[in-house]
Amino acid sequence: MAWKSKGSALPPASLQLLVPPVRLLSAFMWQVVQQHSVMQYDKLVDFISLVTEMVPELLSPSQRAQLILGLRATLVLELCRGDGVANLQTIQSHLDKIHTCSSELSSSDQMASADLLKKSYSNFASLVQNILNVPFEKELFFQEVFPANYGSAFNQKIQQLVSVFLSRLEQLLPIPDLQQTTAWLTETSVSEDLGQHLSEPVALKSLLLHHKQMGTLSSAVSLFQLGQAVRGI
Repeated sequence: MAWKSKGSALPPASLQLLVPPVRLLSAFMWQVVQQHSVMQYDKLVDFISLVTEMVPELLSPSQRAQLILGLRATLVLELCRGDGVANLQTIQSHLDKIHTCSSELSSSDQMASADLLKKSYSNFASLVQNILNVPFEKELFFQEVFPANYGSAFNQKIQQLVSVFLSRLEQLLPIPDLQQTTAWLTETSVSEDLGQHLSEPVALKSLLLHHKQMGTLSSAVSLFQLGQAVRGI
């Protein structure tokens, strides 16, 4: 998945008018992993967990395990890097979630590496305890071990898995065209929203001005194009 930035940023209210909510969530997730915003990883894990529980086919059991556990492990280590004592309750909460997730994945008939998963959790929990309790171990880990085991190669793997997840989600939930949206629509469901956007048109005006300046619209509509459009309604 090669998503690149195009054009200047839109105000959030205008962006919400243009982009469907799920696409916004996907874009946020992709931005987080690209920028390596580790403190936002808990939101990614919660979203991925929710979606893959409802639609397990989006990822293989192995991919799901690597992605969810990898994101949580990275977040825990980032919390340990800072003030581990102050973050102790949050760290323990994430460790509990890692343990629960590991147990669930281990009990799955599709996970052939159940014993390895349990051992990995046990080793990681012991590592966290050493980092929190032994200052020398913490310094040594983040200077030598962390760059080798959780550095650029690890982050690239996380990005690849997130890319697979988002691509599959986009395949599952394609943005409907005008005809399909109209077929699903009930008049009352959008009437109030439309009235609000007309009475407070700042976001809509910003959106229209933004795209006008980008020059995405042709200068004029020919009579032939108009006729084609009318026949298509």
